[in-house]
Formats: sequence, structure tokens, C-alpha cells
Amino acid sequence: MDRMHRSMNTYVKTLSKRNESEDKEKTLAVAHLGTTMVNHGEDFEPDSEFGTCLASLGRANERIGRMQETYVANATSSWLESLERSLVQMKEYQVWTNAHQTSLQVAKPAQAARKKLESRRLAYDSSLSKMQKSKKEDFRMEEELRSQKAKYEESSEEVYRRMQDIKEAEIESVADLTSFMEAELTYYDRCREVLMQLKRDWPAT
Repeated sequence: MDRMHRSMNTYVKTLSKRNESEDKEKTLAVAHLGTTMVNHGEDFEPDSEFGTCLASLGRANERIGRMQETYVANATSSWLESLERSLVQMKEYQVWTNAHQTSLQVAKPAQAARKKLESRRLAYDSSLSKMQKSKKEDFRMEEELRSQKAKYEESSEEVYRRMQDIKEAEIESVADLTSFMEAELTYYDRCREVLMQLKRDWPAT
């Protein structure tokens, strides 16, 4: 999930990166290309086929630049923010599992949870073994056994509950991923429409 978040963040940053143009205005690369084409195309005579083609393609790329801005906003509000919410949930889970085991702070959440659960299970097994080997009743040993059993059961229930919360969140994640897919499809469909219209109206026939 962390790798997916980093890659999505890079993807969005790449698409939304703005470069400074000659007039000091920061624009997306495709929009800057379009504006440069339009400006150069207007330097030619009105009946210049090359100048007209440059300006036409330039205006199409300017439109694509505006579409890209909308797409970036939609991609961010759907999938990128969804990944961020999932990471927060998993980090909260990790914080819980590490609450009393600082040595596990760099462990993966699922590993940390299993280690804590395993630690408590071993402590419980140890107390149970002592109790079974004891030849006489020992109140302190019985109390220790009850305490270790309670801790183990508490950890087991908490791990299960938090894992269920993460699993149930998958429904929302699927909806967010679907929204991202639809935003991507809309973006490329609209870009294609712009270019197909340009092809139909292409000055160089």
C-alpha cells in the first residue's frame, strides 16, 4: 500500500508539474507546447498552411492541458486520497500493535500484530505449563495464568477486530479505484475527441 501510494503520488505530481514559460507564467508542459505552437503559427501569413496547422494543433494542446488539470484533480480526490486514508488506518493499526513493544516500531503492521500475539501466547503457554507441572496449588501461579490468558485473548480479539476493519474498508477502496478508472477513461476519451476533431478539420488536406 505504501509503494502504491508513493507511485500514485509521483504520477499525480508528474502530470501536474508546471514549467515556467518565456512570459514567466507557469503552465503544464502540453499547454506550454500548445501556446508556443499558436504563437509561432500566428507569425505566418493568414493563408500559410503550415502556420494554420501549427495554430490548430497548438489550440488543441491548450485544450488538452485544461483537461489534464481536471483529470489530475479527479485522480487526486478519488484514488490518491483513498490511498492516504488506507495508510492512516494501517498506521493506526501499527501504532496499536507497537504500543508496548518499541522494538517492533519498524515492523510491518501484520508482522507486528502476529509477534505481539505470539509473545502473549508463549507467555500464556509458559504459565499453563508451570501450572500443570506444579505438584501443589499455588495462588500466585493461578493468578499469573489467568492474567496471561486474559492478555492473550485481548490481543487476539483486538488483532482480529482491526484486521476486519481493514478488510471491510476494501469496499470503499474498490469504489474509489473505480472512480479513478472512470476519470482516466474520461480524460483519454476527451483528449481523443479533441484530436479526432482536429484531424477532421486539419488544414492540410
